Amino acid sequence: MAGGPDYEVQYEAKNTGKSAPAVKKAVKKVGDARKRMEKRLGR
Repeated sequence: MAGGPDYEVQYEAKNTGKSAPAVKKAVKKVGDARKRMEKRLGR
């Protein structure tokens, strides 16, 4: 999961129930590893 492409950000936002800016912030904080990002978002 790269933090850049909008379709990936939207996909994660939809799956986690979080906003797109929250997903981008999580990616910036923990990197683009899906498991770490989802953990950060509380999924």
